[in-house]
Amino acid sequence: MKKIIALFVIMLAFSVNATAQQKAASNQAVAQQQENYKVAAQKDLKALKEVVELEGTQEEAFMNLFTNKHQLLAMDLSQERKDILAESIESKINSTLTPEQNKKLATSPGLLKVLSH
Repeated sequence: MKKIIALFVIMLAFSVNATAQQKAASNQAVAQQQENYKVAAQKDLKALKEVVELEGTQEEAFMNLFTNKHQLLAMDLSQERKDILAESIESKINSTLTPEQNKKLATSPGLLKVLSH
């Protein structure tokens, strides 16, 4: 009986250790994905800043918007949902920018499509 209990305890200890290692690996993968989303969002923000001069908290708002965009696009979405997401992002971009900034953005027609898709 003592051997069975000892064997059970050892088996339990190894399974807990293996689970802890799997969680650490998955945490690293999630952190890497988050970093990839931020890098892609920074590229979008840089492209926008080349055309439009951002004011106040606009930079932070666009960084959050673009990060969320890349997170959502990484999911397995249908083309219809991607189109709806692109329309939503375009409207958020236009509503966040001032009318003067929107005019500057209109001079670069392909940029809005790149930022929203």
